[in-house]
Amino acid sequence: MVDLAFRDLPGVSVDLSDLDDGVFTPPVAFDDLHADHGEVWHVVSDEFVAGGRNGQSWVHTKWECGADLWAAGRFIVLHPEDRAPEKADLPPACKLVEAAGHVPTADIRTRIFQGGTAHPDVPPAVEAYIRRYALFSGTPSPRETRVRLTDLRLKFVFDERNEKARGFAERFRRYESDAPTHVLAIGGDGTMLQAIRDHWRLRLPFIGLNAGTLGFLMNESLPTALGGSELVLYRMPMLRVDTEAPDGKWSRALACGDAWVERESGQAAWLRVGIDGRTQVSKVVGDGLLVATPAGGSSYARAMGATPVPLTAPVLTLTGSNVFLPRFWRPVALPETAAVTLTSLNHRDEPGTNPKRPLRGFVDGRATGAVRSMSIRVSSVAAVELAFTPEFDLSSRLLRSMFPPEGM
Repeated sequence: MVDLAFRDLPGVSVDLSDLDDGVFTPPVAFDDLHADHGEVWHVVSDEFVAGGRNGQSWVHTKWECGADLWAAGRFIVLHPEDRAPEKADLPPACKLVEAAGHVPTADIRTRIFQGGTAHPDVPPAVEAYIRRYALFSGTPSPRETRVRLTDLRLKFVFDERNEKARGFAERFRRYESDAPTHVLAIGGDGTMLQAIRDHWRLRLPFIGLNAGTLGFLMNESLPTALGGSELVLYRMPMLRVDTEAPDGKWSRALACGDAWVERESGQAAWLRVGIDGRTQVSKVVGDGLLVATPAGGSSYARAMGATPVPLTAPVLTLTGSNVFLPRFWRPVALPETAAVTLTSLNHRDEPGTNPKRPLRGFVDGRATGAVRSMSIRVSSVAAVELAFTPEFDLSSRLLRSMFPPEGM
């Protein structure tokens, strides 16, 4: 919702790293972290400086090294237009900014919980997101919901070289806008995955239209009068994938469907499987291992023998390719909260040497290069909404794929 609220402000970027890493960076560290971008100013409300004259402000008493930061830092203090803080309570380097009509977020959440709305205290896109998933209502947030496409505005993603995709795009060109409410991806699953990687921070629902081959993530067709029609939205997690190369360097990527490691030579891969920091399988011998979200459970994971799961299932699938050992190996459904680590048992620590049984990694089908280990978990900040017409929603398609008509 922070992305939705601030995305249109020029020069503003939202840093989600603390949330994704599960850490808290104290304000006193901001100068070191952001000094390369210019001056660092701490924006606080007037409550944070009350009592500053006596060293009893929130900054003094609650922030790490608060007294030092008070003396050396720069502050912008927001205050109601009819009540400026007293000068004696202000830090040495300070600017005052009137914030007319400011409403604390706690008050907005309370209002929603009591049956009210967030309007008019949040942008329309944020209010729509809250309403779609019944946030702050006191009930579990659904992963599946239905919406009516009012005031439809589209951002197009398709391959100009695909003649069929170009034709479909022209059908919906009247909905194209620089201020979109949805992303329309036209092509195959590869087009959708690329659109998600490029535009997930827009926090908009993605509508797929198949102009490729299988297109499991795509609608087979869409009504030409798309505005006003009904869609089923699935809110699905994305995977955070941290990959360690043989030289010890780490890289990070996001996956919507799956991530895996596989052998890069004629020799089988030897892998250790860790779950939540503990070794669960000390040695797996085979061609490779894969972790998939429900959205990826019907692609490569299924080819490896895994059973697809409903898109709303809070699980991750761990499966293997041509696993020889252990003999009991079967695809496993893990809790969505699980953190999976796949580690090569044949890496060599000597500089300049290559592993005996080299591995390579893939994230949503994109090669990441040589791999020593791969850590995979659901991202705390990245998610995606996929939209389908009721006739082509994924739950029905999943059932049809698992229980094909008789005679096929």
